[in-house]
Parts: sequence; C-alpha cells; structure tokens
Amino acid sequence: MEVKEKISKWVSRWLIWGMLLCMVGCQAKESLLYVNGEAVSQEEMELLDQDIDQAIRMKVLQQWAKESGVIETAFSYKEMLQQMEEENRHRVEQKAAGGIVYGVLEYTPLQYYNVEMGKYERLLKDYMIREVSQEELEIWYQGHKENYWQIGEIQAVLTISYDGRVLSEQEISLNSYNYRSLSEQDEELVNHLVNLSEGEDSCWLDEYDREWILQCTSREEGTYQPFEEVMGAVSEQYASERLEKELSEKVAASEVEDLRE
Repeated sequence: MEVKEKISKWVSRWLIWGMLLCMVGCQAKESLLYVNGEAVSQEEMELLDQDIDQAIRMKVLQQWAKESGVIETAFSYKEMLQQMEEENRHRVEQKAAGGIVYGVLEYTPLQYYNVEMGKYERLLKDYMIREVSQEELEIWYQGHKENYWQIGEIQAVLTISYDGRVLSEQEISLNSYNYRSLSEQDEELVNHLVNLSEGEDSCWLDEYDREWILQCTSREEGTYQPFEEVMGAVSEQYASERLEKELSEKVAASEVEDLRE
C-alpha cells in the first residue's frame, strides 16, 4: 500500500511539473521576437504582417519614448486595444448625440496603432525642440539653407498656337506664393519658366501638337528666407531629421532575439 502511495505521489508530482513546463512553454510561444529583452507580442507581429524590421523599429520607438519620459507607462498592445475600444465607444456615442466626430467613426487596430506610434514620434520631436538651443538651430539652418530659398517673382507671356494660328495669349506670374499650386496644375510650364532669364523664351510642343511659346518679360532675384521668419519650420525639420537619425542608430544598436522558425 505504501509503495502504491509513493508511486501515486511521484506520478502526481510529474504531472504537476509537466503542466508547469507546458504552461511555460506555451507562454514562450506567445512571443517569439525580443528586442532589448522586451517581447513583441504575436498580436502586434500579426498587425505588422510579420514584418520583423518594422516590429523592431516600433519596439525601439516605444522603449525610447518610455526612457525619455515623454510617456509614463510602457506600451502594451492589450492596453492599446482597450483604449481603442473606449475611444470607439466614445466616438459612436458622440455621433449619436449629434456631435461632430473628426476622422473615422471607429478605429481599426492598425489605424489606432499607427495613431499611437505617431503620438510617440510627435512627443519625442516636441521634447527635442524644447531641448535644442537657438544657436544649434541656426547652425542647422545654415547647413540646410537651400530648403528656405524663396523664388523671386517671374513675369512672362505665354502664347499657344496650332498650325500657325494663335489659340490663346496670356500673362503669367510665378512667385513663392503660387509656386506650388501652379506646379500642380502644369509642372512642365513651371519648369520652363524657372529656367528663363529676362528676355529669353522657350518653345515646346504638347501632346496635341500645339506650340507653346513662353517669353520671360521680367525676373526678380530670389532670396533666402531669414532664420527668424522660418524658425518654426526649422525647428520642426530639425526634429524630424534628428528623430529619424537617432531612431535608426538605436535600431542598429538594439539586441534582437528572433525565435521564429
């Protein structure tokens, strides 16, 4: 009888150990990718289409945001889903009550995830802008001054003809205020215009065999926008460049353990 009891106890112990080992093994299978010792959940991997490079980048971004203090608690995919459900419920209730809801009515997990990661990036950039001195920004501005070139006003006359007959003739003015909109309307025209000096002309045929003649009547010299006028844009572009550079460096230096088959 004693022998049977001992055998029964040993069997029970082995069963318990087997269950514990199984539980540990099952938990380990839940996360097969670790970045700097922190797991990327299977759910997050599935959301990112099993893209390991993107998963590493996002995990490093999450860790950086926590380490820098711009967020209080570490990212949790499960908590993110709970927040998404609360936000969706709030948006639906607001819409039903006749309120205005901007953007989508209900987020999908991928949409909400991208919004959250965008917030992390925004918070990190804001932190960088607060920490950078005006002297550093001015140095960055000088190194990227071409970004702040402002085209001088160009005046020209455009004549469009077909088979020797003038179809239209109009005056065109290009400056820093309408450069973008005019480029979107007719990029080829703008490309010809910006390369003309005063008194020069340019001719080309369009897809309908119409002849375009562009004659520059006047041209003002362009200028660089002063640092004081573009300091806000400089700060934003400085932070965006620095964020991407430092994030790439952190990703490259991260320790990755990939347990996937």
